[in-house]
Amino acid sequence: MHSLITGGTGLIGRLFCQHWLARSNTLTVLSRRPDKVRQLCGETARGCRELQQVQEPVDIVVNLAGEPISRRWTEHSRQQIRTSRIGTTKELARWCLSLKQPPRYLLSGSAVGYYGDRGGDLLRENSPPGGGFAAQLCRDWEAATLPLQRAGICVGIMRTSIVMSTRGGALSQMLPAFRLGLGGPMSSGEQWMSWIHEEDIVGLMLHAIDHQLCTPFNASAPEAVTNNSFARLLGKQLQRPAVMRTPAWLLKLLFGEMAEELLLASQRMEPRVALDSGYSFRYPTLEGALADLLGNGIKRQVA
Repeated sequence: MHSLITGGTGLIGRLFCQHWLARSNTLTVLSRRPDKVRQLCGETARGCRELQQVQEPVDIVVNLAGEPISRRWTEHSRQQIRTSRIGTTKELARWCLSLKQPPRYLLSGSAVGYYGDRGGDLLRENSPPGGGFAAQLCRDWEAATLPLQRAGICVGIMRTSIVMSTRGGALSQMLPAFRLGLGGPMSSGEQWMSWIHEEDIVGLMLHAIDHQLCTPFNASAPEAVTNNSFARLLGKQLQRPAVMRTPAWLLKLLFGEMAEELLLASQRMEPRVALDSGYSFRYPTLEGALADLLGNGIKRQVA
């Protein structure tokens, strides 16, 4: 089976590529650095700079492209963030529809930001979208796949939560401070955090492809936690205190609106579609996920 992936050299993309190739599938990675694809994604992966270079037919398209969003938002960075997601998805949709044999499934990214700041509400896939830049970004990002859906192509939309990994992302950025005993909750710490282990997000991607999930689905573990609980469990895993609370005013001073919408927003997701479709999470609890990732306690299972 042949898959085309955008964003294949990123944190999630690289791990997906490894699992996809382990199934004896073929893989093309659309990248600005096609010469680096084999090194980052696997020896049998093929790198292409342009869609016109992709060899047909393509069975599955995985769309993970997007500039980093966890940075201070300026007018320029907002435009970069939108273009890298929405513009890329629109271009990909046009290309798919131009093929004599369109792909049978497209898995496209979205994010927890779709729901906005929702307090303690339990957020299932049928929950309405929220407000703010991140929510509008996700709504427009998802809407860019509508031409494919109207053409009868099965589209799965993955609303990604915080991905737990030591290879990059939020956890790896937090670890230095927590290892020094300087970590702790953000603001009141009462805001809900939705998260997922890196192995589970790739497992869920493969599950969505295998089961043709033609719907939005929450890519999050069944157990959301408050930021207070997250800090406590991470400190416990590292055997360090985790009481250095970062005030909201400092986060807003450093990161502006991004702090309010990403760092301080409360989002309690439930992966209802994943559970109802039969996906079994390898790391359903944060304590187990941290134990696996940080090497204490649970031995990583072999995929």
